[in-house]
Amino acid sequence: MKIDKSKYVGYIWYSNQSKPDVKNGEDFELEIKDDVNPFIIEGQLYDGKKSISIKYVDGQYLVKEYNLEELKDVEMTEQIYYAHRMGDRKLKFKQYWRLQPDEHCGGMNVLQPAELVFVGFNNDKEE
Repeated sequence: MKIDKSKYVGYIWYSNQSKPDVKNGEDFELEIKDDVNPFIIEGQLYDGKKSISIKYVDGQYLVKEYNLEELKDVEMTEQIYYAHRMGDRKLKFKQYWRLQPDEHCGGMNVLQPAELVFVGFNNDKEE
């Protein structure tokens, strides 16, 4: 898996580090291989057009890339989470919702949480 060069905001947390490597709009690219140490425990990257989620599970990478232009017509709410070991940064996500039939509602369509997409940091003190 290759992460193309772009100006990313986000983080990459390597297995041999006690805190993540934070990116603040700097050029970054990476080639990911399952059998290389140190491995990436997790990562979230955003360049304004796409968001990349990286997780290492059971010896292999799960990498998901989201094109935000393709999600523009999907219902969405914003979510803010406190970051772990990244100072006072807060992680900003867009939670997308999709209509799905629900057996507990007589088979009617109801909004269900779908994609949770990283879209940068939010350091707003009022949040």
